[in-house]
Amino acid sequence: MSIFMALLLKFIAFPLYPVGLTLILLSCGLIVTCFKKRFGVYLIGLALFILFFFSFPPVTRFLSWILEKDYIGSAELPRDCSAIVVLGGGGVSISYPRQYPEINEAGDRIIHGSRLYKMGVCNRIITTGRFVGQKNQSRTEASHNALLLREMGVDSADIIIEPLAQNTHEHGPYVARILDSLQLPRKVILVTSASHMYRSVAAFRKNGFEVYPAAADFNYEKVGFFKIINLLPSSYSLHRSTVNLHEIYGIIGYRILGWI
Repeated sequence: MSIFMALLLKFIAFPLYPVGLTLILLSCGLIVTCFKKRFGVYLIGLALFILFFFSFPPVTRFLSWILEKDYIGSAELPRDCSAIVVLGGGGVSISYPRQYPEINEAGDRIIHGSRLYKMGVCNRIITTGRFVGQKNQSRTEASHNALLLREMGVDSADIIIEPLAQNTHEHGPYVARILDSLQLPRKVILVTSASHMYRSVAAFRKNGFEVYPAAADFNYEKVGFFKIINLLPSSYSLHRSTVNLHEIYGIIGYRILGWI
């Protein structure tokens, strides 16, 4: 996927998310009030309702539960898999003012991959992903994550870097190419965020993999229990709702395209 296409998809998706839809409805409402005041007020009210609804912690909690419920709790992982595959998305590029590799909110993926390796679940880790839409980057996300794994005690000889995949759809084929070249079966432990796991597992299975999910970065509990303070709208809940909607739209889109 080219940078142009990535930007085009972001532009098309803008009105599908709470903030984008709210801004569009507010703008339309303000314009319409000049001609039809009542209808314009309805649009403004709808915009505010959408913003409030997706900022409401129970809504965020429900969306997280839909995506993560199948991966809550520890699952038995086989000890004969070809590799632990750690998907990209958890790293932050080494750029000014950063001097060392860092992680973002999804960095639990990298930590959990290292944890499984140290537990002896598998002695091989594949990191995958390259920077999408970023110029002048000297290091791909896969190599960046490999640096972090080394700092966590993973032997460099046990890390394989796949630097080409730009999205969930491309991870499977590129990892398959690596395993096929090593004459290893397409049997892997897949590490990614819990909310992203359904689409990732389906995409890998579409490419002939036997997949064992090892989810990290759960958000179902992070939104809190039903205390009064957790019933108040928050920017965090709005952010998590947007991330969850992005994943739901991704599942729908992948099904339409036949990628899962």
